[in-house]
Amino acid sequence: MFEVEKPRRFHYEPRFYDPEKEKWEALKKKYAIQREREEALARESEFDAEAGGEQSSSEEKDLAYFEQRVRTLDARQRSASSGLTWRDLFRKREMPKFNYQPRFSGSAATQSVPSPQATPDGAIADDGDVAQKYAMPKHKIKIRRRFDISDTDYMKPIPGTKIILYCFIVFLLLMLIFGS
Repeated sequence: MFEVEKPRRFHYEPRFYDPEKEKWEALKKKYAIQREREEALARESEFDAEAGGEQSSSEEKDLAYFEQRVRTLDARQRSASSGLTWRDLFRKREMPKFNYQPRFSGSAATQSVPSPQATPDGAIADDGDVAQKYAMPKHKIKIRRRFDISDTDYMKPIPGTKIILYCFIVFLLLMLIFGS
């Protein structure tokens, strides 16, 4: 239908792209990083002065820098999430996610996985344990508790109609109590 050169190419020229603005943004970012490093060095020198002028190794300096960086990122995240609005009352709630994995503790974090046993032929012996381990039960038994976190409806918001209905019932009860 249309003449299209082979191989087909995609060429897009953005309408609102400003290369000057991109250069300025990159320059601002560069100087912000430099300013952050200078502030970290100033804080580090204050820390060294308080510690009695002891010389700290480069590893300790790096550790202090990254600890400070994590603190600032956490503070930014906390300040961003603390600004609640009326829309937040109606958004879908989710369980908090905890994804901390200790890397440097030598006790429980690193566990060795037993390797399959090899026979003299060079083939791997399969005891059937793997099949039993991952076999699904025929009938899944779901025990419903009052606060079951694994339940998908656990953290869902209460519908607005139910809230309005409860408020109306409370209003009627208060009118009966204080009206007579």
